[in-house]
Amino acid sequence: MSNINLAEGLLQEARIRIAYAELDLKENKDFAFCIRLSQEAVELSIKAMLRTLSIEYSKTHDPGKILEANKDRLPEWLRQELNNITYASRWLRAEREPSMYGDEIEGIPPNKLYNEDYCVKALEVAKHVFKLAEKLLNEIKK
Repeated sequence: MSNINLAEGLLQEARIRIAYAELDLKENKDFAFCIRLSQEAVELSIKAMLRTLSIEYSKTHDPGKILEANKDRLPEWLRQELNNITYASRWLRAEREPSMYGDEIEGIPPNKLYNEDYCVKALEVAKHVFKLAEKLLNEIKK
């Protein structure tokens, strides 16, 4: 299987997570799960970028730092977005466990940690990173 095929598969998984995050935001009001799915979408989108560029990556939930380490391999338009991408990756990585388990020290369940505005921001960021990954893949496939 080629890196392009793998990248397409990762983007499909990211697309699904974004769709479910939107559902959780709009219909279910499950903000914690929306955060979790947004994090996964960002992670998968960045990993799709790495695959598209044939860059190997370790098993990490914050792949933005790997993209940053390989910035010389990115097209200029994507380099201009690198700070936004790495910020999104780092920010949502930090929300991965709390969005699933809550704040165990404070005894706050995940459904009490997040509000709608926070979820909207996470989802917007996930969609932005996804669109960048999609653009890169389409550009390379030409």
